[in-house]
Amino acid sequence: RKQTLSIQRKFLEPNTKDVRFHFNQTSQMRNWNSGNSLKLGADLYASKKTTFGAVVNGFYNPGKFGNTSDISIADAGNTPQAKTFANSLSRSLWQNFSANGNFRHVFDSTGKELTADIDYIHYNASNTQNLSNYYFSPSGVPTRKADTLYGNLPQLINIYSAKADYVHPLKKGAKLEAGVKVAYVKSDANAVYDSLNNNVLSRDFGRSNHFIYDEQINAAYASYSRPISKKLSAQLGLRVENTTAHGNSIGKVFRNNAWVNFDTTFRLNYTQLFPTVYLQYAASEKHSWVINYGRRIRRPDYESLNPFVEFLDRYTFEQGNPNLRPQFSHNVELSHTFKGFLTTTLNYTNTNNIIQQVLEQNTDQQETFVKQANIASQRQYGVAVSAFKQIKSFGGNIYVNVYNNQFKGLVNNTNVKLGATTAVFSA
Repeated sequence: RKQTLSIQRKFLEPNTKDVRFHFNQTSQMRNWNSGNSLKLGADLYASKKTTFGAVVNGFYNPGKFGNTSDISIADAGNTPQAKTFANSLSRSLWQNFSANGNFRHVFDSTGKELTADIDYIHYNASNTQNLSNYYFSPSGVPTRKADTLYGNLPQLINIYSAKADYVHPLKKGAKLEAGVKVAYVKSDANAVYDSLNNNVLSRDFGRSNHFIYDEQINAAYASYSRPISKKLSAQLGLRVENTTAHGNSIGKVFRNNAWVNFDTTFRLNYTQLFPTVYLQYAASEKHSWVINYGRRIRRPDYESLNPFVEFLDRYTFEQGNPNLRPQFSHNVELSHTFKGFLTTTLNYTNTNNIIQQVLEQNTDQQETFVKQANIASQRQYGVAVSAFKQIKSFGGNIYVNVYNNQFKGLVNNTNVKLGATTAVFSA
């Protein structure tokens, strides 16, 4: 995959908000990836009612990313001040191995059954980066010696989990479901950067960082469903989750003209409830209605928590955020289906502590970086219409979704309140 990226930036004075620098950049990016996977599984039917299973799978995905950037920097009056040429090359390798053992037992013909799973997942990622920067005057004369940054960014992730689910049919079409799950995750990422300046290679302590993170989630749920009448059915559910997490960031910081060690630790321990409600009403052969509510959680992925710095060039990079916290949302949907082919859905979502990608700037260093952050609350209103029609051997589908997002929060120490309406159409 090839891509051309054009960037125009204005760096502002923090207090007056006047323009301090103009920044123009063109980057030519080249990305190559290969995916290779293997999966093997077997089932043992111990009896007509009992089954044991095992699955192992994994992948081997190497990749390469190259970039060349031409960068021009001008003053507030747009007078050229300097040029930089940057050349970077990154090589990555994601390896995965996972194993699953599962069990299923059917007690009788009513549908009463017990299932269980045990899983182990291992990720081994390696990533090397080489970034060289060459500095020139506006006329193309070298102004200082080039510098090169070497990065070695390995990451290990181990995930262990076990769960059990039980289904118990009741009288009059009712059903009770319950389950428990325990999951433990440990991530170890040690980013080491070295700088080459004037042919001297030295450790770049300002960018190097060792981040260790572990998390345990204990969860249990119960769900009850039954038909209330010939036309009305309901399902109620409740899930409780307890999460404990511990993060440790180890590195060096420059203080009092010397590099000193730092060790930053955070701990989280919280318990949350996630209720669900589902009601279905079949008014007639032509019309049916569904309303459902649920509270959900979205946890930050482990790569976003990792404080690694991944460079596009000297002035542009992506950085992880170990301070990310989960986001929580309340979701309500009301759907109407006409003659089984036309479905209209009204939805409303209220999300707190939303995880969103943001841009931040360091004016003194002329740097812009991207990271994930908990920036705001979000409210979304929307309506979606889908229609599917089968005529003999031909079928057609039309989907339209219109929704409005409202954000309110704090970004770059600035209060932000904005909204946008989006329309999606597919056929």
